[in-house]
Amino acid sequence: MAQDSSSQNNESLYSLTTGESINSLSPFASPADEYRAAFADGDSPFLHYYTFPEGQVCLRSLTRREFWGLAVAAARCLYDLGLSKGHRIVHFFSGNSMYDLVFRLAGALTGCVPVTINWQADDDDFVRYKAEVTEARLVIYDRGFAARAKELRKHLPVVSFLEAESIEGRTPPSDVSFPPVSYGDKKMVIFTSGTTGKPKGASLSHRSYLANRFTFECFLNVSADTRLDFLLVNPLHHTNSSALSDWAMRRPGAVVTLLQRYTTAYWKIIVEAAHRKRDLLVTSIVSRHIDFLESLATAAELPVPEAELKAALQETDILIGSAPVGPTTVKRLLKFTGRVPHVRFGSTETCLQVLGIPLTMSQPDVLDAFEAGWSHRFQGEEAVGYYIGREHFPFTQLKVVKTIDPGSSDYFRPCAEGEPGYLLTRGPNLMSGYVGDPEATREVFREGWYTGLRDIVFTLRNKKDSQLDYYWMSRDSALLVRGGANYAYDQVAAELSGFLMERFQLKREQFHLAVVGVRWGSEHEDSCCVTVELEKDAREAEPAIKERFVAEACACVSKGARPNFLRFASIPRSFKGAVLYPQLKQEFVEYLKNAEKRT
Repeated sequence: MAQDSSSQNNESLYSLTTGESINSLSPFASPADEYRAAFADGDSPFLHYYTFPEGQVCLRSLTRREFWGLAVAAARCLYDLGLSKGHRIVHFFSGNSMYDLVFRLAGALTGCVPVTINWQADDDDFVRYKAEVTEARLVIYDRGFAARAKELRKHLPVVSFLEAESIEGRTPPSDVSFPPVSYGDKKMVIFTSGTTGKPKGASLSHRSYLANRFTFECFLNVSADTRLDFLLVNPLHHTNSSALSDWAMRRPGAVVTLLQRYTTAYWKIIVEAAHRKRDLLVTSIVSRHIDFLESLATAAELPVPEAELKAALQETDILIGSAPVGPTTVKRLLKFTGRVPHVRFGSTETCLQVLGIPLTMSQPDVLDAFEAGWSHRFQGEEAVGYYIGREHFPFTQLKVVKTIDPGSSDYFRPCAEGEPGYLLTRGPNLMSGYVGDPEATREVFREGWYTGLRDIVFTLRNKKDSQLDYYWMSRDSALLVRGGANYAYDQVAAELSGFLMERFQLKREQFHLAVVGVRWGSEHEDSCCVTVELEKDAREAEPAIKERFVAEACACVSKGARPNFLRFASIPRSFKGAVLYPQLKQEFVEYLKNAEKRT
């Protein structure tokens, strides 16, 4: 694969941003010094926190002095509970919480390591699993999860528990001293969505987040004097809001607007945030948010006049990622913002950012790049790709290879331009490994490169400036992509099988159930397509399942497992019994096409 002319495979420059050497790019000796300097101007605003109790919209604002005081009080609580540098703390919050951010800053100061919990999907067994695999010493919970924390405490007898709101009203100690924390020390454990049925905890260092800051400031052309405003609506348990909120906490003058969760009020709050904007207002969303916006506008249910919202969106730098951005999303963004989207791409293991569309490109040039991917063909076959930008060299470096299987003769062999292959990356932003799973860690790091993205991409040489553009095609693993998150087929199938047994009184041996994701009616999100194979003694239940399964499952299963389509058929399997997902997916596509013709 030919290299981007900005990269030139420059190993000497790359080496400057790996390991300890990236620390030299920071003017601070330690992460604690960086945060302390960022909060030095105590009178400046820092946080606008929106909550939505019983449908109301409530706002609490904090200066940097007030937020720092809460963080220092939280740090003292950690010390009082016997915690110290390196100890892991489960953050068990019922939504995006200002206290989650407070204890993250306290962790950065004390060297304690927060562990994320997915408040949208994790049941009590998953929470317990995450606490055990990380050997957590403390669970911090909010009042929204007080009842669940009480139950969880029974199963974690050696773990301490602390209600986050209890730090309110405490006078920050003036005599607290913080241990030396280096950029190489662990900072966060963020769990993946679960590509193998169980999520894995990616351990990220302070260095990873330092690299993330440098990457974004280069990506967005931010200078030392730029006054940054952030609007965060994505869940804090994801790497997205984790990275952006940390960037805000280590940057002087930055202001964060945090929403407890996504709600229609987001579109009104973005107008308020745009009115407060100083130099640059950044918000990060997924394509599904644009679908919501379009539906609200079509139904005349926007919380603010459309013209006022459009004016605010034109003043906002929208980062969009986590799912491919296709023609419909681009068209809608142009309609509401008057600008092409700032597409960004990365993963939990890469501390969010790997590549993005350069802001230096003109809008016509970006549209041309999008269209080049939508019309791409390779060796005479249609090979549609979605433009995801360019590497952020030297902080991230990329290549595309034919295979990542060490046993293949094509192992790590570069792809030609336009040829689909596996995306690899390296840089100081990468995780140090998966907590408690050295084998999985070894599996994804090969020859200095991270191979765990498992995204199939291709590159094209840009006709205007001859730089290398990257295009996303698909994932090679059995994942359902929904709402910007990934859900393992096996995990979804297990949940739906349990529902089928409970709701329709079937025994496990009476049926087989498999799930695939199919892009049907959406260019950026998978439909959950369920195939059920009934044994002979259970076929009398088929009419009831056919009539009720989709509607009733959508009302009670988790967000990622909600089915869209159901069919009854044999499930293709290998001689070892493994589901043949490519064949199953193709069969379901044919089923949907035939059903469409019939209607």
